Amino acid sequence: MVTLSVTRSRVARVLEAAADLLGREGWDPHLNPLMAAIDRAADFVPGKSSPDAEATSLAAWDALCQYLVDVSPREWETHEGLTQTEVVDALRAAAEEARTGA
Repeated sequence: MVTLSVTRSRVARVLEAAADLLGREGWDPHLNPLMAAIDRAADFVPGKSSPDAEATSLAAWDALCQYLVDVSPREWETHEGLTQTEVVDALRAAAEEARTGA
């Protein structure tokens, strides 16, 4: 088994991949939420994936939490009026922040 480290660039790639997924498939906080997109982008399936995939998914979620600062991603994505564009843009901005360590 190959163990991969959870690097900033790896976390950024997962967030970008989640943004791409939601951009293609559409975002819905109940049917296609942020966490599911992040898990899929990290190739994480609970109970079936490697610890590395889980760690990467959690690190990407944490990076999104840090980007949003005052609100949890789950709470944020259920705000009335939030658009798919805003969600995708937030994932991309969180990816950039994760990559640069800003």
